[in-house]
Parts: sequence; structure tokens; C-alpha cells
Amino acid sequence: MRTRDEDSTDDLARFGSDEPAEMICPSCRGIVSEETAKCPHCGDWITPVDPSSTGLARWIYLLAVIIMLLIVLRWVI
Repeated sequence: MRTRDEDSTDDLARFGSDEPAEMICPSCRGIVSEETAKCPHCGDWITPVDPSSTGLARWIYLLAVIIMLLIVLRWVI
């Protein structure tokens, strides 16, 4: 014979939890719902980030800084 706890555990496994999934805010490291757009702890907007695009953005930023340094160096010399 099954107990009531076993039945509720089976129901959760079959139908999932009613609570939305949680994630960590990238700004304040607070726990927020995945469905939220703005962190209730720090007030920053939470936006999904494509991991492949961040690497390219860093390289473009680094290249721009190097070009600016070369221009300043050329102007000084």
C-alpha cells in the first residue's frame, strides 16, 4: 500500500513543480525567478546574454582601445 507522501512525490515527478525555476541575478547574486525582467533585490534589469556574442564584443573593444593608443602614441612622437 502506498502512502500519501509517495503519491505526492510521484505527482511532482510527473507534472513538475508549480513554482517557476530560479536563477541568480548577475549584478547582486540574489535568487530571482527566471520569468522576472527586473531584479527585486538590486533593481537591475535581467537580460538574457548570448555567450557567443560576448567574446566578439570583448575583442572589438580591445581592438578599439589598441587603435586609440596607437593614434595617441603617433601624435605624441
